[in-house]
Amino acid sequence: MLYDLTYLSLLPNTLGAVLPLLPQTYKNFSKTGTVLGAFSCEFGVLNRFAFLTSYESAEDLAAERARLMQTEDAYGIGKYLGGINSTAFSPLFFAKPVVPGSFGPFYEFRTYTIAPGGLPETAEAWSKIIERRHAMSPLLTIMGSVEEGPQKMVHIWPYNSIEDRVKARAQASKEGIWPPPGGSGQLTSLQSELFVATSFSDLK
Repeated sequence: MLYDLTYLSLLPNTLGAVLPLLPQTYKNFSKTGTVLGAFSCEFGVLNRFAFLTSYESAEDLAAERARLMQTEDAYGIGKYLGGINSTAFSPLFFAKPVVPGSFGPFYEFRTYTIAPGGLPETAEAWSKIIERRHAMSPLLTIMGSVEEGPQKMVHIWPYNSIEDRVKARAQASKEGIWPPPGGSGQLTSLQSELFVATSFSDLK
C-alpha cells in the first residue's frame, strides 16, 4: 500500500470560485487509486487543499502520475491553481490502514524532515509508544516519503475540537510519551498545520 498526499494551492482571491468545483475534483481525483479525504488548510499556508489517496501498488501510482502529465487541467480548476505538490508515502510498519470515517473535523498534519537513513530509528522509537498515544486521541496514519530528496515523515491526527487536541497533547506530555522517548534524534525540522475536512470528503 502507498499513499499520495497532494496539495493544491490556489491563487489569491479565487477561493469563492473554486469551492463549488471541488466536489467534482474530488470525484475524479484519481483513476487508479482511491481518494480518501480532502481537507482545507485552516492554520498554515492558506488557500490550500490536501488530498489523500491510496494506491495498491507503485505501478498504480505511476500510472496515475503519467495520466496527470498527459491531461490538461486534470483537476478542473487549472486557471485558479497557484501550485501543485505531490509526494508518495509508505506507511510505517506499525501504521494501520486508513479507513474512511468521521474522526474530525479537525486534522493536524505534522511533517517532519528526517536525517539521511534516520527513519528506521525514528520508527522504532515511535512504535513503542504509539498505542498509548493513540488511546488519547486517534492516529489516522504515519508514513515516510519514498520520493527523491530529503525524507519526510507525515503523521495525521484527527480531533473533534481544538480543545481535544490541547487535552490529548498535555496528557501525553505529562505521561512522558510525547515527544516519543528517543524518537527525535534523527529529526531535522518540524512543521504542523491544521486542516478541516471538506463536506464531500470520505474522511470527515
